[in-house]
Amino acid sequence: MLRFDKLKIITSIQYVQNINKGSFISHAKDGKLLYDKYQQKSPCSVLIMVDYAKNELVIEFTSKILMEKCTELINHTNIRLCLQNINALQICQLDIDNILNNSKVVKCDVTKDVVHSDIESIRKQIYCSLSNCRKWVCEPYGDGIILRNIVSTSRYKNRIAIYDKGHEMEKATNSTFLSMLKNKDEVMQYFHGKIRFETNINTMVQVRQMLNINDNDLMSVLYAQASPFIPILDKALNAQPAQSMKSSTLIDYQRELLLRECEYDMHKVELKIRSLVSKNTSIKRIMEPYRKLWEEHLKNEATPEINIRELVT
Repeated sequence: MLRFDKLKIITSIQYVQNINKGSFISHAKDGKLLYDKYQQKSPCSVLIMVDYAKNELVIEFTSKILMEKCTELINHTNIRLCLQNINALQICQLDIDNILNNSKVVKCDVTKDVVHSDIESIRKQIYCSLSNCRKWVCEPYGDGIILRNIVSTSRYKNRIAIYDKGHEMEKATNSTFLSMLKNKDEVMQYFHGKIRFETNINTMVQVRQMLNINDNDLMSVLYAQASPFIPILDKALNAQPAQSMKSSTLIDYQRELLLRECEYDMHKVELKIRSLVSKNTSIKRIMEPYRKLWEEHLKNEATPEINIRELVT
């Protein structure tokens, strides 16, 4: 079951009533009302725009609208509750049944929380597995990373944010939201030790392509089966998980590359080095740091590499 941290939907203007003008900001041009807009960022993000020019109702919200059930993320089992909680804000009255049956998804953030305690190991694994550094980059994102394509060579932007959700929930920006929860401790405990993978799908075409569906209907999106993470990872990473480098300096990195080339066979390493240095060079001195790296490799050999695809499947 797909889960979403954010949805942006468009539906008919007929499905909203009792607009609280004191909560909305009106925008007009030449004396003609174009739209009314409501937006809040805390304790949860909600945007509602009543577009009179297009006869459309735009609704955008994040999973925090679920309040105590935010750990579930947005999905087909709780979408009605999301809209009910928006109605509870008393800024307008949404016709929930019609919105559920007659809405299009124009943007969405597909999200998966996985149990993993070490964001750094995931970062290293992805960095070492990049298929093409000219097409894909790995950038810092708080204590996590962003894997994205360089959009100048691609029609659509592909982006996956990966970060420690437990640490993110501890930030001051979430304090107001957490203070409103009856089960704050349960929510924090749930997110402890969870790594969040999140991809932003920002066009209607991308929604259909990445979720492998024929239309943008709300229910088609919520019931989609395809994982949008896998196609991105297939393009961005090598087919097999790469063995992550243990080195922390450039010279150690270069040494480890030679160890890999020689398949961690120290005899091959020594022969290679002898072929590249003068006869008067102390082979024992040169080989010493290679032996230390080789011993470190043996210690870590039993630890399986992380398969990023398996984490998000």
